[in-house]
Amino acid sequence: MLLHPATLAPHGFVPRPAGPNPGPGALTPPWAGPPSRSRRSSMALANSERLHARHRLVASADFAGIKARGRAFRGAHCVLVTLVAPGEVTRVGFVASKRGVGNAVQRNRARRRLREIVRRRWPRVPHTGLLLMFVAYRSVPSAPHQDLASDVERVLAAADAIAPIPAGESR
Repeated sequence: MLLHPATLAPHGFVPRPAGPNPGPGALTPPWAGPPSRSRRSSMALANSERLHARHRLVASADFAGIKARGRAFRGAHCVLVTLVAPGEVTRVGFVASKRGVGNAVQRNRARRRLREIVRRRWPRVPHTGLLLMFVAYRSVPSAPHQDLASDVERVLAAADAIAPIPAGESR
């Protein structure tokens, strides 16, 4: 139902029932549009490029086990701690501590940046047999992207946790 602008109320709201029992004077803003059955966009329906839940480390016991029994590979911006786990799906986790990185905004930024760099390289990581834990340094939130990406690539290669880029392909 399209309304002519002259029929709009002076405050810009279009009178329209809001739910099964709208009550007297219920108004809906003009930008709300008609109610839809699904809010999912076509982008959400496409295959997601996110790391699947089965590939994420979330339990503190997993992080503690990797820290206790894993092997560390130090980079300029982060440490990669790996633990060989035969038969398990490869999983990855990201740590950014208050003492090591800073306040909540910096910690979240550090984890997001590392996660995105690893996500783009995930197809080259073995599908099974590894548990990976990235520990961010204070420089991660402010490091240039290319420096951070090179550092992550370097520690993954040192840990033999990434396949080389196939010939003829670029990043």
